[in-house]
Amino acid sequence: MVENKQPIIIQGAMEMEVEELLKTANIEKEENRNGFQFYLGHISEYPVIISETQVGVINASMATLIAIQNYNPIVIINQGIAGSHVDYIHRNDIVVGEKSVNINAFITGIKNKNEGSNPFEWQFDTRSVEIKGTEKLIHIAKNMKDIDYNLFYGILGGGDIFDREVDRIKWIQEKKNTLCEDNESIAVYTICDRFKVSCIGFRTITNNEVTQTEKDGATSTRKDIAKDANRMIFKQHDASPAKVSQRFTVEYVKELIKKVEIKGIIS
Repeated sequence: MVENKQPIIIQGAMEMEVEELLKTANIEKEENRNGFQFYLGHISEYPVIISETQVGVINASMATLIAIQNYNPIVIINQGIAGSHVDYIHRNDIVVGEKSVNINAFITGIKNKNEGSNPFEWQFDTRSVEIKGTEKLIHIAKNMKDIDYNLFYGILGGGDIFDREVDRIKWIQEKKNTLCEDNESIAVYTICDRFKVSCIGFRTITNNEVTQTEKDGATSTRKDIAKDANRMIFKQHDASPAKVSQRFTVEYVKELIKKVEIKGIIS
């Protein structure tokens, strides 16, 4: 990598979750590896790589593994948007992932033909374990000064699911103590943990189904997307929380670079 420094990789699942980063970073080169885009550049003269992982656990897993094997990053930052699981974290608030947990790994109850389904009888299976982010990276976020964001610290719920049923969201939150849910963080945390790569995740809230208010972007208030889940999943209606996430991430990266330059590799 440029200047023999290990790069910082910043991930976003969709174009709207990386477009602000691409405007900020001094991009010098674009590479496509196995169908995934990587943009090589600098922030504050330190090498960074913007990675568009695409949506979902499988895509995020592949993009993260490709990034580790080809770029040898010092840190991976997985950022983007999420739905809140609690009533006190609102639209445009940011959750810093001290941990991530799989919220889409279940063993169902036993039901015979014509007995229907009861998801509240399901149990999380052994794949649903908490994976920690890197403590030193979390510490940097907690000590950032003069930032204009509402930050919360806790567990990111990750899985290939988009929950819009309030009772279901509350059930998951009670079982796993999650603050929000997304489609990628658990993949990134798990792979970084296995490969001993420092990582952290940020999620800006785009919708809160629990409060059921228009101000919080609840889908129950959006009749135009009520029947088309994909319009909500891909956030076609409003990209502003994604921009908030990226702007905060850039501020965080500048603080991180100072630590890396002064103290060396973060472990």
